[in-house]
Amino acid sequence: HGLNTFTMANAVRNRVEGPYMSRYREEGDEYDIVVRFVEEERNSLSNLNDIALMNMNNQVIRLGEVAEIEENWSPPNIARKNRERMVTVSITPYKVPLNKLAEQVQIKINHMDIPSDVNIQMGGAVEDMQESMQDLMLLLLLSLVLTYLVMASQFESLKMPFIIMFSIPFAFTGVIVAHLATGITMSVISMVGGVMLVGIVVKNAIVLVDYINLMRERGLELHEAIIESGKSRLRPVLMTSLTTILGMLPLALSTGSGSEIWSPMGIAVIGGLVFSTIVTLILVPVIYHMMLRRSDQRKKAVEYEFLNGNGEE
Repeated sequence: HGLNTFTMANAVRNRVEGPYMSRYREEGDEYDIVVRFVEEERNSLSNLNDIALMNMNNQVIRLGEVAEIEENWSPPNIARKNRERMVTVSITPYKVPLNKLAEQVQIKINHMDIPSDVNIQMGGAVEDMQESMQDLMLLLLLSLVLTYLVMASQFESLKMPFIIMFSIPFAFTGVIVAHLATGITMSVISMVGGVMLVGIVVKNAIVLVDYINLMRERGLELHEAIIESGKSRLRPVLMTSLTTILGMLPLALSTGSGSEIWSPMGIAVIGGLVFSTIVTLILVPVIYHMMLRRSDQRKKAVEYEFLNGNGEE
């Protein structure tokens, strides 16, 4: 018939899928101009068999005369990853958090009968979110270690940094409570706010603990030093916390463009500061008293024995 496979395939493709001839622009939108058969002329096997092909002698030959058409399922294109065939199914979240959607999809996958030679894994935004969370957890751990080392070197003690950092877990509790109260979900930006809290919440505890140590050096008893420091440092602690909370308030209450991204950071910082301030003023002095009570008693006992020994001599 004077035909080859390239001529046949190109002719069938042009009639069924159609070549892109140009673009039509209207009011900022662009539309592809495709020249092909209408839907009713290419939606059945009989219509495809009747496609006319022209050979080099300008003779009309029907496709059914030179080809056998079969209907089968196949992907529109073959994509590979690590030399293996891959099929990508993409979805876009709508009014549902990405982590919740991933959990729902994973539940559906767990109830599927998957062949042994098929591997299913989540990627895209879910994979990026998981990697970001892992990086932030490593960053959080590193910030905790560095904060502890700096305070240990400055206080020249291993107990004092632990007492001060006791307020950090409660700051994260405040972050969770703030998210539950506002109805927003935990995101990467919220975790960034949590990492910021590590450096913010310890400063109030440092102010309080450092003043307690100063009062003890001036000769006050442990209990009296804690009470006097709580009275004296109440105003500075509240001032530093309130200034940060009020500074983050516009960010937390913002409703403009992009507010859904940055608003969780303000909410996380405000919630963490509120809880950490309460912990700093109440629980940190209690932990300080519990951890140094025995050492203070031993110190008093040594001083008493020393004085009695000098008296006997």
